[in-house]
Amino acid sequence: MSQPRFTPGRPRLPDPAPGAGSGACRNDQHGSTDALWQYLHRIESGLDQIDARIDRLYVALGGGTVLLAAIGLGSAFIVRGG
Repeated sequence: MSQPRFTPGRPRLPDPAPGAGSGACRNDQHGSTDALWQYLHRIESGLDQIDARIDRLYVALGGGTVLLAAIGLGSAFIVRGG
């Protein structure tokens, strides 16, 4: 499984106002938010890999189609004798 790559522009939690609550709660929330971002980045990375494979498949299918068309055209000239 690939390691997540973080982009520098990802959203961050706002700094709490002074006296707004305990620091432990904020740390737990920050940790769970980081875990969620890691999970979302892993999903995005997996989708990018699938997209790259689909692109290669389209290129292979297109190349195969052109090759079959060339073979068909060549065999038609051979059959006609000319």
